[in-house]
Amino acid sequence: MPKMQSFARVGLLLFAGAACLAAQPASDLLEKAPPHIDQALRERVRFFYQAHVDGKFRLADQVVHEDSKDAFFAADKRRYKDFDIVKIDYEENFTKARVVVAVKTDFLMPGAGRIPVTIPLTTLWKYDKGTWWWYVEPRSAEEGAATPFGTMKPGKDTDASSPFRKLQNMPGASAIRSQVKVSGTSVTLDCRESADSGEIVISNGMPGMLKVTLSMPAAEGFTARVDKEEIPARGEAKVLFSCEANPKLAGKTIRGTLSIQPTNHRIPVTVRFQPATQAAAGGR
Repeated sequence: MPKMQSFARVGLLLFAGAACLAAQPASDLLEKAPPHIDQALRERVRFFYQAHVDGKFRLADQVVHEDSKDAFFAADKRRYKDFDIVKIDYEENFTKARVVVAVKTDFLMPGAGRIPVTIPLTTLWKYDKGTWWWYVEPRSAEEGAATPFGTMKPGKDTDASSPFRKLQNMPGASAIRSQVKVSGTSVTLDCRESADSGEIVISNGMPGMLKVTLSMPAAEGFTARVDKEEIPARGEAKVLFSCEANPKLAGKTIRGTLSIQPTNHRIPVTVRFQPATQAAAGGR
């Protein structure tokens, strides 16, 4: 009887174990790494991307495999604002892993300036000599290079509708900025005996909207403002300056800054006031 009870206990344990295995997805049984391997990889990945957040690319090089040093040095070094490990796929008995990381950064878009974006990046990591390393698989020219936007292959691009051809044909930053025109950067007002006013005209030759802000020191009897904070495509806005009759403003100069987004224009603006006449100055 005791032997029968022992067999029964063993049978129950085997059944319970099989039930637990059946409850787990097959992918977890095949791909889920042992905790110590997974933790070690995550620590190395965090170290690598934190170095990119801090802008310390020499530190990032410490986790680059010796066979991939040249590829890392040649790669574009972009500083990130933040990152998050999204997914890890292990391969070859947990000796290689493809890590998907969502990075937050800025993207310079023609006509819109810098915009915040979150981009998924996939990198390959290799377990070698007891340590995980950032790794790049050697590729031939025909295979192309792996990038966050897919595999890029060299060759003649004859399709005018392709996104790369369109990017090549887009105007550069200087050409885009030149589509924003300002009639001047200074005005002169005469407020010695009566009120006066002046203006600067901003012309938007771009297909998108512009946002305008004016930063100008205050002065008694003097006002400066923008009549439109948003300029539509092909539209105009005016920077209006006015002063009341105020002899105290005579001879003064006020300087400010006109900011235009998303083209990142910062235009210095100067307002000069006619000086007092010699007769008036002598009378005082």
